[in-house]
Amino acid sequence: MDNDNYLQNIYTNRSQETIHEWLLELENHFNEKGVMFYPEKLLALTSGIQPELNPQIKALLSDVKLLVDNDPLAEVMSEENFHMTFLAITQSIYEAYNDISEIADLTERFSLTIRNNELKVKELQLVALPNQLLLAGIPDSNSINLRKIFWDDLMSSDWQLKLQDRYLGKALPPDFWHTTILRYKSNKLPPLIREYFLSHSEKRYGEIEGKIKLVLTRYDWDKPVNII
Repeated sequence: MDNDNYLQNIYTNRSQETIHEWLLELENHFNEKGVMFYPEKLLALTSGIQPELNPQIKALLSDVKLLVDNDPLAEVMSEENFHMTFLAITQSIYEAYNDISEIADLTERFSLTIRNNELKVKELQLVALPNQLLLAGIPDSNSINLRKIFWDDLMSSDWQLKLQDRYLGKALPPDFWHTTILRYKSNKLPPLIREYFLSHSEKRYGEIEGKIKLVLTRYDWDKPVNII
């Protein structure tokens, strides 16, 4: 199976699993509030792009914002913070740039492998998690190869533990190429968002591209510190 079909199947299957979870939760009338995703004041080392947004993505973000209508449990990505992750490297564990004692080593590794390369992602589509809405797509083949090289390099270095902590001990890079456009601080998305996903799950939102950057940032890429 080629990579495009492989990823498409992963995205479709994950959304189908989510729909099944939603139905089970509806039957059990269970709805936990106050779910937290990441420490709001701590920073993570990560890499990705901040592309120009096409009209389809701008309309999507506007739609989602209108649907949640200032719901205090909803966190919708802003246009200014829009990003697509290449590879996250650590959990949110730093208070400031000066806390990173190994930054010179990471910068050198990133420079040798990733610097000045671009990430291009096409066939952007909605993927549903129980309490999150993702925008995911199909990356270019060069980016797939680069991410595997960068992953292997970090896994053979002192960064291994931090990377495995970020990805729960996985031996391979994550399958998803995505950004999270909505986090909902409950165990499931509200009804209007679930209905929106179901009616837009086949829609495609074009493509994006941009130069891959290494940054220190909050989980939502609010005012990221560009490292390289």
